[in-house]
Amino acid sequence: MRKQRILPILLLSSVLCILSSTAFAHHNLPDDKGKGNFRFTETNPPVAPVRPIAEFEPASDVLIRYPLGIPVSLVAQLANTANVICIVSNSQQSSAVSAFTNAGVNMERVSFLNAATDSYWTRDYGPWFIFDGNGDYGVVDFVYNRPRPNDNLIPQVFANQLALNYFGMNLQQSGGNYMCDGINTAAQTTLVYTENGNNQANVNTKMQQYLGITNYLVLEDPNNTYIEHIDCWAKFLSPDKIIIRSVPASHSQYNAIENAANYFATHNCAWGYPYRVYRVYTPSNEPYTNSLILNKKVFVPIVGGSNDNPALQVYREALPGYEVIGVSQTGSAPWESTDALHCRTHEIPDKNMLNIVHTPWHSIVPLETDIVINTEIIAHSGQSLYLDSLFVCYKVNSGIWQRSYLQPLARNNYTTAISGFAYGDTIRYFIHAADQSGRSIDHPVFAYLDPHLFVIQPDLKPPVLTHNPITSITNQSEPISFIVSANDESGISQVLFRYKIDDSEVFSYPMDPLTEDSYIFQYYPEFTTEDHIFYYSFVAYDGANPHNTSVLPGQDLWYEVPILIVSLNDEVQIPTLPEGIISVYPNPFNPAGSELIRLKYFSPGNIPFSFRVYNLKGQIIYTETLFPKGKGIQEISWNGLDKKGKLAPNGIYLIEILQGSKSHKSKLIIVK
Repeated sequence: MRKQRILPILLLSSVLCILSSTAFAHHNLPDDKGKGNFRFTETNPPVAPVRPIAEFEPASDVLIRYPLGIPVSLVAQLANTANVICIVSNSQQSSAVSAFTNAGVNMERVSFLNAATDSYWTRDYGPWFIFDGNGDYGVVDFVYNRPRPNDNLIPQVFANQLALNYFGMNLQQSGGNYMCDGINTAAQTTLVYTENGNNQANVNTKMQQYLGITNYLVLEDPNNTYIEHIDCWAKFLSPDKIIIRSVPASHSQYNAIENAANYFATHNCAWGYPYRVYRVYTPSNEPYTNSLILNKKVFVPIVGGSNDNPALQVYREALPGYEVIGVSQTGSAPWESTDALHCRTHEIPDKNMLNIVHTPWHSIVPLETDIVINTEIIAHSGQSLYLDSLFVCYKVNSGIWQRSYLQPLARNNYTTAISGFAYGDTIRYFIHAADQSGRSIDHPVFAYLDPHLFVIQPDLKPPVLTHNPITSITNQSEPISFIVSANDESGISQVLFRYKIDDSEVFSYPMDPLTEDSYIFQYYPEFTTEDHIFYYSFVAYDGANPHNTSVLPGQDLWYEVPILIVSLNDEVQIPTLPEGIISVYPNPFNPAGSELIRLKYFSPGNIPFSFRVYNLKGQIIYTETLFPKGKGIQEISWNGLDKKGKLAPNGIYLIEILQGSKSHKSKLIIVK
C-alpha cells in the first residue's frame, strides 16, 4: 500500500544525464546545477493557452524505477513499445543492467537517470506534461503529497537533464489522483482540495494556469480508501471514453461507485456529449483500472482469477485496434487494490508528436447543404505535413468509405466539406494526417474501427395536404377530377385517392402528379339508384420517412358528398366512357406488402381481351384471356407470378390490354 511503504529518506545523488535512447552506454556527466541544489520552487505559469497531454497520446518513453515494483518481464515488453527511462542510483545501475539483460530486455531501448529515490511509484511523483501557448513542450511539477524528498525532486531532475521547460505549480498533488483528456479536462478526487487547505478557488485557478484545465471534474472517492486516488477506480481511455470499476450490489461501496459511473455517463466530455462509460467487474477489488496505456498497447494488471479475461475483453471492446496485455503480479511486489501497474510506471509523451485538434460533429445534425469539418493540425516535430495525407475519411450508412481532402486555411488550420446527405442518414468519419517526420495520426485514434458518428435529423414532419372539397356528385359519364396539393421538405413518395360508396369496401388508387406539388385522380362515377353518399379522402407518404403519413380530412375521417342520380329523361346525358387503362395499384408493387396487383380498365363491350405482362426484353412473362362483364370498368388482378409460377424479379414491366384491334399499355415496377 503506497501510504504505508515509506522508504528511508536518501540524499539526492549527483544527477547524471540520460543516456542515448538508441544506444546503451555508461556516462557520468556533471549536473549543471550542482549536487544537492534541487528543491521545489514555484515558477510563473506557462504561456497560455496551455494544453495538458493525456496518457493515451503518443509516447516516446516510459519512466520506471529500479529496484522494480513491476515484473522484469514487463520491462522487456515496455522496451518493445517505447524507450525505457529507468531511474536508478549509481550503486545499483550494474544490478539493473544485469537483471534487464538476463530478462531479454532490448538494452538499446533503455537509458538510465541516475538519481536517488524513495519509492518505485513513478506515477505518483513523476512529471506532468503540457504544450504551452507557443506550442512548446514542458514539464509541470507539483509538491508530492508524501514525505519522500528524493521522489519529490524527480520532475525537476528530469526536466533539467532533458533541457525541458520547467514549471513549478505550488499544489499538493499525486499522479495517481490525476487524469486528463488531452484537451481541457481533468478528473481527480476531492483529495486535491483537502490537501490544499480546501481552497477550491486556488486549486482551480492553478490547474487552469499551469495545465489548461477549464473543465475540472472533482468527485468524492467512491472507494472510500485512505489513498483516494482516481486510478484505483477510473481511467480515461480517450477524450470521450472512461472505464470505471463495478462491484456486486452486496459490496459496501456499490452505491457510491454506481453514482460515480452515473456522473460521467450524464456529464459531457470536451467534445460536447456524455462520456461513453465502460465497466470492468471487480468484486474482490481487483485493480483492473490501474493499467498503463502506451502507444496503442494496454498493460492491465491481472491477479489469476476468473475475472481477468472478462476485464481484458472490456478493454478490447473499448479500445478497438489496441493490443491488450494482461500482466501477472510478482510475489515480491503483488498488485494491490490501491497500488498496481499504473502507479509504478509513467508514460513520457512524444514531444515531437503530431496532433489533430477537432471538435467532432455528433448526435443529431440538421440537414444542411454542406457539413463543414474544421481542424487544426500541429506537427510538433517542425516537419512539413504531407498535403496528400490530410483528409477526412467518411461513409454514409453502410456504404463505402470516401475521402474528402483538407484544404489549408491560416496557420495550422484546415477545412473540408462533405455533402449529399438525406434525412436520417448516419455518417461516420475520422480525420487523418501525416508529416515528413514519419508520424501519422487519426482523429479519433481508432479511425474506422470506432469513428466519429452523427445522424442527419430524421424528417419528422408529415406531408401537408390541402384540398377544395366537392359538394355534390352525379352518375355523369365524364370523369370527375379530384385534385390535392401535397408538400413535404423531403418530397412525396406517393399520394393515394381513397373512396367508398355508403358502407361498401374502400378502394385506393395512386394519384398522378399534376404540378410540382399537386396530384390528380380522375374518377368515373358508377352509381346505382340505391347509392346515397360518396365518401373520399387522401393519403400522402413522406419521401424520406414512410412512417410519416398525412390523411385528409383526417384519420378515420371522410369527405361526404351526396350522390345525385340522373335519369335518362333528364337533360344530362351519359356519354360513352373513354377506353383504356385507368390505374394500376400498387405501383411500385412489393410482394411482401401486397398480395395482388389490381388494374382498373374500361372496356367498350363484351369483346374478350388479353392481359399481358412484358419484361424489358419484350418477352411475355404472363398472359391471360379475360371476358369483360359487359361494357364499363373492369377489375383485373395479378399476383406477380410468371407463366412458370415464379415471382417476377425486381424491375420495370409493361402491362398491355389487347382488345380487338386496340392496345392499351401502362408501366409497372416490382420492388421486393
